[in-house]
Amino acid sequence: MGGRDETKNGDALSSLTSSLSVLGLFSEQHPTWSADAINEALGFSRPTGYRYVRELVHSGLVARIAPGTYALGPRIIELDFQIRLSDPLLKAGLPVIQELVESTGCEVNLIGLYGDHIVTTHQQPGIERLPLSFGRGRPLPAFRGAGSKIIVAQFGKNKLKKLYDTHADQAQQAGLGGDWDSVRAALTQLKKQGHAVSQGELDPGFVGVAAPVFAPDGEILGSVIAALTRHRLGITDLDRLIAKVKRGGQQISQRIADWAKAQASDLSPLMAENA
Repeated sequence: MGGRDETKNGDALSSLTSSLSVLGLFSEQHPTWSADAINEALGFSRPTGYRYVRELVHSGLVARIAPGTYALGPRIIELDFQIRLSDPLLKAGLPVIQELVESTGCEVNLIGLYGDHIVTTHQQPGIERLPLSFGRGRPLPAFRGAGSKIIVAQFGKNKLKKLYDTHADQAQQAGLGGDWDSVRAALTQLKKQGHAVSQGELDPGFVGVAAPVFAPDGEILGSVIAALTRHRLGITDLDRLIAKVKRGGQQISQRIADWAKAQASDLSPLMAENA
């Protein structure tokens, strides 16, 4: 019985993963897709691909905008609204980010991680409203930019090697090294020092100073990054800025730990009742 249940659960998870992979096809460059093009891109059979599209349309994650043509659906906008209200990382980070902006004058961004994807989840303008390319919702390169570097520096060896094999060119362009051993050594050093600094890696003329944000179990959740112009860097005490950003990352991590502890405490009576 257990074996059959595990097989069913595995099949269901595989189907869910496959259907959600459809969402990854939509981009700024390719905002609409036909069902046949989706099937071809993802290797689905015609019946399977059409079933996935129907389910995604029914859920609101994909919308039919013309016969046979689909785009991302309004349910995603609704989910984004819910994230802005309830995302623990964002709720924990906002007060800290605001304090960093006020004390440094820099623009401060919060960056989140899911799987191998690194995405800006919040952007708080500073004294100067910087025209940064990677605002909220924009995926960041894996190895370029301080925010990404300090995140991937926390990865285990196997996960990091897999990422490097896919994005070795990015690592080299970011000055991490031209081979695996050099890149790993550079990221190990970033992990030890607890921060990363980048200059012009994402946008020419801008500097980023980032520190990691961790879950209560020590897993990397994302990073907090202060961005400023090179001109402003010339009149800024970099060591002091680094210290403030690192303290900000630690404060956000602690606030998340406090939130998790409170949630566990709230659930304890319910778990006891159901035991």
